[in-house]
Amino acid sequence: MLDINKLLECAGNNIAETLKMVDPAQIEAIAEAIANAHKSGHNIFTAGWGRAGNVVRILGMDMSQIGMIVYCVGDNSTRSIQAGDILLINSGSGNTKTITIIAQQAKAMGATVALISGNAPDNSNIGEIADINVTVPRLQKNNFRPPKPASREKTHGQRVDWGLTPEQREQMAYDGVTGYYESSFALNEVIKQVVMQKIGAKAEDIGFYHNNLE
Repeated sequence: MLDINKLLECAGNNIAETLKMVDPAQIEAIAEAIANAHKSGHNIFTAGWGRAGNVVRILGMDMSQIGMIVYCVGDNSTRSIQAGDILLINSGSGNTKTITIIAQQAKAMGATVALISGNAPDNSNIGEIADINVTVPRLQKNNFRPPKPASREKTHGQRVDWGLTPEQREQMAYDGVTGYYESSFALNEVIKQVVMQKIGAKAEDIGFYHNNLE
């Protein structure tokens, strides 16, 4: 039976271990680009699908609560992107097809593209497009998963038994209790704090700009 206290401990440890592997220079670069866009009167855009999309929306919300104008790609109220604006993308793989197209479109319009991803830029289609890359490395604690098949044949929707013991499955739960998305969510707060310092925002500003239609 899973030990909930151990799960809680592993969750915190895994996030901390992941964030220690993020390059501070990359955080500095994305924060500087966001701050510069704001200071020059330009807008912030966010894009991503699924969990990654939810995480980057939170980063956009963080930026709006320190006084920035933020749009989420795909919302009906999102205006056109222009030169000088910045598009913030979160993509675990860095290869999401539709987001790759959006990144290309943003670059063609003269906007800055910043990617937060679990893959290094040279392993990422969006990373090769982006002006700024922040890599959130994935922890490699779990050794029980079999290697990916050599063929690219899809196995989605097909049940596969890995032949793991109950003990191995329990260890998987502890090792995998958090992953890329949880760690990049925590990274949002780090980015926000660095941006706030760069634009001179204060904690009191968050209360002023916080949503009041509740």
